[in-house]
Amino acid sequence: MSYLSNKKILLTGAAGGFGTEYIRQLLQKGAHLIIADIDEKMVADKASSIPGSQGKTIACIGADLSSPEGCQSLYSKAVEKAGHVDIIIHNAGILTYGYYHDAHIERLYQLMQINTVAPMHLTSLFLPDMLRRGSGHLVFMSSVAGFAPTSFETAYSTSKFALRGFGMALSGELSKRGIAVTNIYPFWAGTNILNSPSYGQRRAKRVPSFMIDAPEKVIGAAVRGIEKQKLHVYPGFFAKATWWLTKIWPIIGRQPTQEVL
Repeated sequence: MSYLSNKKILLTGAAGGFGTEYIRQLLQKGAHLIIADIDEKMVADKASSIPGSQGKTIACIGADLSSPEGCQSLYSKAVEKAGHVDIIIHNAGILTYGYYHDAHIERLYQLMQINTVAPMHLTSLFLPDMLRRGSGHLVFMSSVAGFAPTSFETAYSTSKFALRGFGMALSGELSKRGIAVTNIYPFWAGTNILNSPSYGQRRAKRVPSFMIDAPEKVIGAAVRGIEKQKLHVYPGFFAKATWWLTKIWPIIGRQPTQEVL
């Protein structure tokens, strides 16, 4: 029997490319899902289109994680529908591209709130119950940009460095109390994040197709890592290669400043 079988799993960012794959693969493992995204109808339609979702989807919840109120609302609705949550997969995230000084300050606050503060906030809400039960699992979707500083994605890279650090520090507190922590570091993948907005004169890079990982492979590796309760998961060749390269060449993330046309 899979480690994930009959687990109640809360998944944020469920309507995106990674979210869709998580739904499909977690259902195959026999999990029961509480799926959340900013648009409740979109996430409900997404779930209903995936075979096996009927009877295994506990709730579809609309949640705007860009505010404390949205985090509190998601927590309240998830507990109301599920009673308790065994695993949280913090998958929601946004990206902006361009020179840091060109980005709108409102967007920077929104990015840090969704990518970093919301996972911390939700963890603070769900964690006391996990500690009382002596079991649970917290999963954080960081990024290769969370250990390789990535110019022109400066705010995003900062948010993912912070999320990585949060997961690692939290693991030190929880590892002997029955609660696992898993950090996942995808490379570029074929999801909508490739269409993220650019600011100022710097245009978004065109990522070579051979460097773009298929979402199903990324999430397949992520799910296997969760099942093994690994602290760090590097899904795919480029994620693993970048991790090892940072040990040899610590400034790998620095990029030349010429424009990409």
